[in-house]
Amino acid sequence: MNALSEREHLVAEQYCKGLADKEVADRLGRSTWTIKAQKRDIYRKLGISKDTELVLYMLCEKLKINFDLKEIRKHGLEIFFSFLFLLMAVTDYHVDMRRCRMQTRARVTRVTRRRADGD
Repeated sequence: MNALSEREHLVAEQYCKGLADKEVADRLGRSTWTIKAQKRDIYRKLGISKDTELVLYMLCEKLKINFDLKEIRKHGLEIFFSFLFLLMAVTDYHVDMRRCRMQTRARVTRVTRRRADGD
């Protein structure tokens, strides 16, 4: 597995924040096509194929843990969430899940009726 360049690392960090291609391009002042090409190169270098694997790679890098893709694919996100919940318990970090809900708008369909010519 090849190490990421400084620019690729910056792009990977932006993707881990949940940003889309255009948002990453806008934040970094580059074209969308450049960002997409860099994301493709990042995936090739790391041997990954999903955004979740990129997030796990970046998490392992921050924590100075060896990133073993085979182990991650074997156990899925179980490792990630186990670690996350352990970290939250150790740091006494509590999240009010009621505040995390996204507000949804009710869909309203407008019905129009045409009058017949005879009315």
